[in-house]
Amino acid sequence: MGKDEKVKALFVTSLGSFLTPFTSSLISFAVPKIAGTFHSTFTDIVWVPMAYLIALPTFMILLGRLSDMYGRIRFYRIGFIIFSIGALLASIADNIYFLIISSFVMGFGGALIGTNATAIISIVYPKERRGWALGINAMSVYLGLTMAPVLGGILTQFFLWQAIFLINIPIAIGALILTFIYMKRIKIDEIKKKEKIDVAGSLIFTGSIFSIVLYLSLGQIYDFTSTVYLLIVGLMLIFAFVLYERRVQSPMLDISLFTANRTFAAANFTAFLNYVSTFSITFVFSIFLQMVIGYPPFIAGMLLMVEPILMVIFSPISGKLSDRYGSRGIASAGMLIIAIAFFILSFINTKSGIASIAIPLGILGVGFGLFSAPNTNSVMGSVNTSKVGVASGTLGTMRFTGQLLSLALASAILSVSLPHSMLLQMFSGVTVKSQVDVSAFENGFRIIMILSGILSLIGSYTSLLRTKKSPES
Repeated sequence: MGKDEKVKALFVTSLGSFLTPFTSSLISFAVPKIAGTFHSTFTDIVWVPMAYLIALPTFMILLGRLSDMYGRIRFYRIGFIIFSIGALLASIADNIYFLIISSFVMGFGGALIGTNATAIISIVYPKERRGWALGINAMSVYLGLTMAPVLGGILTQFFLWQAIFLINIPIAIGALILTFIYMKRIKIDEIKKKEKIDVAGSLIFTGSIFSIVLYLSLGQIYDFTSTVYLLIVGLMLIFAFVLYERRVQSPMLDISLFTANRTFAAANFTAFLNYVSTFSITFVFSIFLQMVIGYPPFIAGMLLMVEPILMVIFSPISGKLSDRYGSRGIASAGMLIIAIAFFILSFINTKSGIASIAIPLGILGVGFGLFSAPNTNSVMGSVNTSKVGVASGTLGTMRFTGQLLSLALASAILSVSLPHSMLLQMFSGVTVKSQVDVSAFENGFRIIMILSGILSLIGSYTSLLRTKKSPES
């Protein structure tokens, strides 16, 4: 395969990686307008973004396994088709429940796209260039996160809420068409396995992840004690899944990837810690900057863009460095820098100036940029080509489950300083005019920053547990 074909494949997969986080942020922006249109209660409207997020981690490993067996490019294309159908259905929804179902369909399509984007890159690019390619792919994720606040604000202010969904359709269809133009000479789908589908294992695993993710989601809407039975069921199903997969001949997930592959296990667990510690930063700072300090939305938005902009700059650089020097040290350094940034942020209060907030957020962006691409390179390089779909799906599951847990932990901590009803309104994007207890909020904010710093320090250590034997580890 020539250099031009590889670059074209990277471009198409980066479009897919851009689309998933971009859409998630856009849906969140549209929530207040949708609520007004359908006169929905918070407990109904919150399911629109949640349905999208729940579908992503629930199906990624299963879809990664099926893609390994039946064709990664084929499933990548199917993902764009399902995603487009979901977006179209959402744009014509005439009630909130149909809109929730449509959002779930979009999330299912997004799971297919996200799983196979990384898998395709990992096969198309040789190990000496794979880190750089994954860095470009990570950059596209952060571009999605960076552009969504700006474009989402414009769309929700000047257009109907349907525009949030309609804008994704030409992007998805355009990417689908480009897969037929730019990927027609890529033959990775010829690698197929004549194995039976592990139906029982797939159902057990899907049920376990769905239960856990639903628990984390409902905990943000109601509380984490009344729905704890979902967590118990999920953990029991995971235990049953591990026991079953050890005995079945063609398992959905090869458990030895975790028990016998130290690099795979360490890199995935570190990714989980990374997203648990970092994902809630936008949510927490949105409240802090606008409601506590009193910055206007534009200034708050500009400050929050500092982090993803530096992620965009450093991701390709760190990916290229991981090709030359290995992923272990760079990813660990990234997690250490993230920890330092959080400890600095823990000293911020209402008297802090813009620079004293922007600088540690920038440091956080640098750390994330140094961590993400090398860690992904490490995961994808630790398995053979027949299992890259499962590896990508596992990493995606860690990512989205960690994101939901991050929001859950942040909301639980902030509930100490804010009334629960006010916190729920903040999740939905509804403007709250009530007076916030500044001192109590600052205490909750400080706890979140310190906890995130501690989790990042642990992640820096677990990142070092991967093997050192090759650059891809």
